[in-house]
Amino acid sequence: MSPESGQAALSDVFGPGGSLSQTLADFESRPEQLELAESVAAAISDRTPLLAEAGTGTGKTLAYLVPALASGARVVVATATKALQSQLAEKDVPLAAQALGRSVSVAILKGRDNYVCRRLEAGFDGLGEHSLTLFADEDLAQLDTLRAWARGSATGDRSELDFEPRPSAWAEIAVGSDRCMGPRCAYAASCYAEIARDEAAEADLIVTNHALLLADVVVRSESDEARVLPEHDILIVDEAHRLEDAAASWLGGRFSLRGIRRLARDIERTHVEVARPPPRALLDQIERAAGDLLATLAPSEGRRRLSELDVERGSDQGARVSELFEQLGGALKGVNDELDGLSRRAYASADDVTACLAQNESGTVAWAEAGQLQWARVDVSQALRETLWEEGPTPVLVSATLDHELVAMRLGLGRASFLQVPSPFDFESQALVYIAEDMPAPNSAAYIERLVAEVGALCRASRGRALVLTTSHRVLNELSKSLAEELPYPVRAQGQAPRERLLAQFRTDVESVLVATQTFWEGVDVPGEALSLVVIEKLPFQVPDDPLVAAPCERIRLEGGDPFSDYQVPTAILALRQGFGRLIRSRSDRGVVALLDARLRTRPYGRRFLEALPPAPTVSSISEVDAFLAAAPASQ
Repeated sequence: MSPESGQAALSDVFGPGGSLSQTLADFESRPEQLELAESVAAAISDRTPLLAEAGTGTGKTLAYLVPALASGARVVVATATKALQSQLAEKDVPLAAQALGRSVSVAILKGRDNYVCRRLEAGFDGLGEHSLTLFADEDLAQLDTLRAWARGSATGDRSELDFEPRPSAWAEIAVGSDRCMGPRCAYAASCYAEIARDEAAEADLIVTNHALLLADVVVRSESDEARVLPEHDILIVDEAHRLEDAAASWLGGRFSLRGIRRLARDIERTHVEVARPPPRALLDQIERAAGDLLATLAPSEGRRRLSELDVERGSDQGARVSELFEQLGGALKGVNDELDGLSRRAYASADDVTACLAQNESGTVAWAEAGQLQWARVDVSQALRETLWEEGPTPVLVSATLDHELVAMRLGLGRASFLQVPSPFDFESQALVYIAEDMPAPNSAAYIERLVAEVGALCRASRGRALVLTTSHRVLNELSKSLAEELPYPVRAQGQAPRERLLAQFRTDVESVLVATQTFWEGVDVPGEALSLVVIEKLPFQVPDDPLVAAPCERIRLEGGDPFSDYQVPTAILALRQGFGRLIRSRSDRGVVALLDARLRTRPYGRRFLEALPPAPTVSSISEVDAFLAAAPASQ
């Protein structure tokens, strides 16, 4: 297909009277959506990477699905959130297929730990009274329920459950990448995870998450033949602004007491099954030695970067832990396939301890937190360039907020083309930005009291219908408690219920207030009257002494750059834009974004934040907020 004929065909889908307008009752032809679709088609045709920022309301998922599916190639779409994965598989892919007039097979591919392990489930029958010592009482009760469900399940997929299992209980029955025996397993032919992989291998389009995409990167970097994802020609990374953080974690490693105890339970359980005495003395030695190492290096709360002095202090203890894991690996090897698998896990644990305490290499950072040591790459660009972008499928990276220069540099996509498509929404009439004046410093004694008064006044002006975004759990807890006492509207807070349940309640209970942090800054879609006010308590700067922030800042400084201006401000701007994007989700939405951080007015960098936001009018009095909201249509 020539570029000209391809563009004509896309116009027939996205243009006025096109096939999408006949497929989707409320479809509106948007030039921005067509422009994105044409750029995706060109990238696929030319086999060149594309970085695309598509503002809220563009309809980006259909804009990349239609040209990708029209190419006839196999497509993988990787996202950061389960909500978007479900939307793609259940809604957007069928719409795109119908608009193209063809059938499309789609599969959601999840990590192995989302599936029941048939071998582990069957093994419970042989444990007998040993179950009482291997598992906590609370887990035993739930394991009976999980086993009964698993035996009647067609897929073994955790998402089938109508309750959220205890993580510790699910871990005892789930596959897990470190437990899987692969083709050597007696249950390989009926393995739920393998059946899902086989179905995905036959699908035209595979929907997965960033984690599984990166697991594929790790596996392929270690072997020329092993794969996590099926072979594919086009890779679309949605929510691409989150890929770097996921890559830093996946391309590193960790060592934890929790992992040691899980390994010990698996070893004891397997020895019961094969009627052999477990190496209990050696397991006890490992736990004691690991506990001593973590007592030396790990703080009781938070994260602390490991310094050269820390590494020196922990080197002898770390060497002892590694040595004991090596002994364990040798003791388990050579009996049967199950114990050989556990032997490999023991040797891998020895390597993880060594890696966490050998962070003299450029481009890595190690830190300690309660119960664990962890290391990650500071710079993931080379690893991604070599294992994902070069000689691989054509990559298309899409997000509503994307700093293309920053992303291209951090992800190793130097030769990518870039497209910026603005939102089709009329922010000048649909939105208002309120900037609070004279707010006290967040660390002052008067801050919470003033914050409660400010947010309370704003919520009364909006008659509830507010999402309040904080930057810390401390503020979340104090603010939500005070607002619940002062406001005549239902006030809910993150942590009181699962995320999706809170959002469902927020959508249904129109005059309510939801106070949240972190994960609620993005991926929240509440169109209509339930959301008329987004309050942003503070500019979302990352914690400067967090190892994953301090290390790249240090690298930039050594290279002659300004870490604050070149890294911290751009990262916070992207997060603020994500928070702002929660407000206007359709052409009929109307509302206010309230920014309560005085630094927007008092610091030189404040202008950079304001200039990055959509072009909405700015006010600084709540009376103007009240007037704007009062002027909204009656349906609002």
